[in-house]
Amino acid sequence: GDRLNRKDYMKKIYKNFYDFITECSSKELEYFILDSKFTTFFNTKIDEMIKEIGNEGKSNIEATIIFSTKGEIALIDSYIIGRYLANSYKIYMERHYKQDSLNKIVKYIVNGNKKSKKDFLILSFNELNNALKSMYSDIKCKKETVDKYRRLYNLEKCEDNQCLLLVAAILILEDICKFTRIEEEVLVEAINCHLDKM
Repeated sequence: GDRLNRKDYMKKIYKNFYDFITECSSKELEYFILDSKFTTFFNTKIDEMIKEIGNEGKSNIEATIIFSTKGEIALIDSYIIGRYLANSYKIYMERHYKQDSLNKIVKYIVNGNKKSKKDFLILSFNELNNALKSMYSDIKCKKETVDKYRRLYNLEKCEDNQCLLLVAAILILEDICKFTRIEEEVLVEAINCHLDKM
């Protein structure tokens, strides 16, 4: 039942695909990652984001990040993580499709053919994976989820830390597929395509 309640956010109506990415990545990562260390790069990025979110009037966000004595992030609100991922995803996709709106890109994909859907997923996977790599220097995850996905998507040949980030990216990709109604087989092809290039 844990998994079902966890997916409540999938039932919400999202005006913006960006909001959906923020929400689903924050929820999936919160569920999957038990413990993590962040990169120096991400530590500096977070400062910028806190200012940004503060400017939007969400002042309660300060309380949701706790820094260690070394000035590294010790505890962070999952919304901020989701938002960081959604930001880099949006910038990457809009740049690639030469389009200033993520919503328009998604509309085009939803009505597109199988090849455009597959390309969209390959790009999404690539960017999610890169963004996760830029954030986490070390993660501990739910072992049963890792094992299940390793088998499901033939991730056996990936080394551990890399595999964990791939699984995290796939969890988000699965949600993207449900949201955009892209078929499971297209997802599998996109993942295989990505793995072949590795």
